[in-house]
Amino acid sequence: MDLAAFRHQFPVLRTRSYLFSGALAPAARGVRAAWDEWSDAWEYDPNHVYTGPMMTGRMDELRSAFAGLIGAASSSDICLTDNTCRAANIAVGVLAARPGSNVVVDDGTYPSGVYPWRAHGRHDVRVVHTDGVTDAAAAIGAAVDDATVAVSITHVAPFTGRRHDLRALADVCHAHGAALVVDAAQSAGVVPIDVVAEGVDVLVSTGMKWLLGPPGTGYLYLAPHLLDGAPALDVGYLGLDTELGDWPVDRLPPLRADARRYELGLPSLPALGAAIAGIDLLGAVGVERIEAQASRLAGRVIEALAAAGRDVVTPAASEQRASVVVVRSDDPAAEFERCRRAGVDIGALSGVLRIDPHGFNDDDDIDRLLEALAS
Repeated sequence: MDLAAFRHQFPVLRTRSYLFSGALAPAARGVRAAWDEWSDAWEYDPNHVYTGPMMTGRMDELRSAFAGLIGAASSSDICLTDNTCRAANIAVGVLAARPGSNVVVDDGTYPSGVYPWRAHGRHDVRVVHTDGVTDAAAAIGAAVDDATVAVSITHVAPFTGRRHDLRALADVCHAHGAALVVDAAQSAGVVPIDVVAEGVDVLVSTGMKWLLGPPGTGYLYLAPHLLDGAPALDVGYLGLDTELGDWPVDRLPPLRADARRYELGLPSLPALGAAIAGIDLLGAVGVERIEAQASRLAGRVIEALAAAGRDVVTPAASEQRASVVVVRSDDPAAEFERCRRAGVDIGALSGVLRIDPHGFNDDDDIDRLLEALAS
């Protein structure tokens, strides 16, 4: 599928320039159709959506789809969750039981990658300032030692747009026996990721945003070596290594040996097919092609706003960013509303605007944005 056909999948683009996919991407035709298929079956044939093919079968499909997207060796390395935060908390529960006394984060790490460690209260949380630092991996590496359990970072920082070099960070971590934990909510789907080749031990993400799925789905990737001696944490019937319905009450059946042990009960069933459709659409276009288009458009935004005298936070170099563009604003709410009236959708946060072009955006969308901001 070429980029023009990709763009055609999003009806909203007929009337609006949608540039905030890092929050919630618009529904593509196939994603909406998958959601509606489930809803129609629920209305007219509910037993159909509560049997194997539409329930556990779809869960298997979604694990496989996400595993393929991030280069995981097996779909059983994937645990389905309801959001990134849930996945991050499970990961911290697994890692907190490992030997070590400290965890390293940086100033771009999202709260879900920091606060669970502080809540556990058993580890010193070392914060490294990497904003504006040329070699972030080296800066983080200076804080890592043989007592470090994990380095927890956000691949693309949501408040600066800066991107980490995962392979460089993995080398730093593994030299001291630490695990690399990556929040990929702002990169998966718009940046190619290979967890095996890049040495990622844990990856968490959401099914929405750049992955084009609906809210209510999330993912946890756990490298198999982390499961040796890993604690049970919360236990639900889906994490048991037994046939559905074979649940003795006088003992606990064995847990699954892989990441699926951390699945509890039913996920958002209508979201399963929709999330699969989103990942399939990305695969039809190619994440490399999507990255090239989105990065090019982000570069246009950065260059134009910098030339207009705006204070752009995101690095200009393409290797140091992805598709999240952050620019400071004296009145984000007013600029947000002005863009909305002009048919342009962006994000407004505390003191900044966020502009997140996806691969389905084009130069006309950027022209419309720049005109709205300059008006």
